[in-house]
Amino acid sequence: MSKRLKIMTYFPAEVLERIFALLTSQRDRNSVCLVCKYWWKVEAGCRLRVSVKNCYALGPNRVLARFPRMRALSLKGKPHFAGLNMVNWGGFALPWIEFFAKNCPWLQELRLKRMVVSDQSLQIISLSFSEFESLSLIRCRGFSPVGLAAIASNCRFLKELVLLENEVEEDISHILGVGVGDGIGQWLSCFPESCSSLVSLNFACTKGVVNLEALEKLVARCPNLRSLRLNRRVPPNMLQRLLQQAPQLEDLGIGSFSNNADRRTYLRLQNAVSKCRSIRSLSGFSYFLPLYQAAIYPMCSNLISLNLSKGVGLPAYSLMEIICRCKKLQNLWVLDNIGDKGLGLVADTCTNLQELRVFRLGPHNEGNPALTGEETVLISPTSNYASMTQRRLIIQLLNLLTKALGQSFSHARGSDGCHSLAF
Repeated sequence: MSKRLKIMTYFPAEVLERIFALLTSQRDRNSVCLVCKYWWKVEAGCRLRVSVKNCYALGPNRVLARFPRMRALSLKGKPHFAGLNMVNWGGFALPWIEFFAKNCPWLQELRLKRMVVSDQSLQIISLSFSEFESLSLIRCRGFSPVGLAAIASNCRFLKELVLLENEVEEDISHILGVGVGDGIGQWLSCFPESCSSLVSLNFACTKGVVNLEALEKLVARCPNLRSLRLNRRVPPNMLQRLLQQAPQLEDLGIGSFSNNADRRTYLRLQNAVSKCRSIRSLSGFSYFLPLYQAAIYPMCSNLISLNLSKGVGLPAYSLMEIICRCKKLQNLWVLDNIGDKGLGLVADTCTNLQELRVFRLGPHNEGNPALTGEETVLISPTSNYASMTQRRLIIQLLNLLTKALGQSFSHARGSDGCHSLAF
């Protein structure tokens, strides 16, 4: 061991804790643990955010014993391929939640991915963690609006509620004893009048009707709201009113552009959008009407992230009309109906692109004949070669092109800035 490293290993724990606090990457924190046993002990005692990649790799008791001061937990259940119904994997969140409810009541953040989360689990969360601030459920199943209502009612300091690609049990008539749809969407009205702490609200994956009045009141009393993603039941006229209440939004998920297609609503929406100058991320478009297309143009010049992977009703020409106005894009998700011409437009327009994902519009075994990849080479001469990120993006694109277009769906992670390439 070098003399300098030997000296550092005997730093007081308070000094090391301050140094370790500057390390935000989990990989860096893990590397620090390998220096020596003393550093391993100090780092474990001051780590606040813990990530468990497999809920069956170890038990919650071992996690808490290793990191007694943890405040945030990220937990993954089923592996990715289990989502294709290949394996009856399990991945139940209840045992973990019950353990931490008894032994770690100071937990503030919980992120669950590909797990079975019951309404009982959500009710325990809402009642057991007095300072709970953030709940993210990603590709989970097993819960209904009843569990969401418990979170809304009891988590007084809630800042983030993110529901992403979950299977929500919308039919709760067997639970509430009411008609189908009567109780759906009412969970938004369960937020108390004193709730003004929300920073992120995402319920795009829910399919039930929404209590629009409760949603508008909730958005109006949350001045720090930065991210709002809506489901397809929120019509354009309500979107316009929400944007008027929250011009500070930075991330917007548009649910549907298929209802109330009239000129007056369009003009009001366009006016509201023009006043939202902080929006940097746009997603959604579950259903689309060309009448409202121009309404989003005012925000396009500032966008750095655009996700149109759910825009099944978005024709290729409309997609290109939007992309040509997004010159600052760094992340772009689109469907394969973009075609070669669309890829050429991306090459000409998005010179700062770091992530490009193309999702199949049809069945897995049917590709889009309009997407051959020939126009992808146009990214090369128009890209900024002062950036290694762009150069690697081009190389990865060309290497993956032949293989990816002949398969159903594939992912390939690039290096550094090229976070993901998928066709």
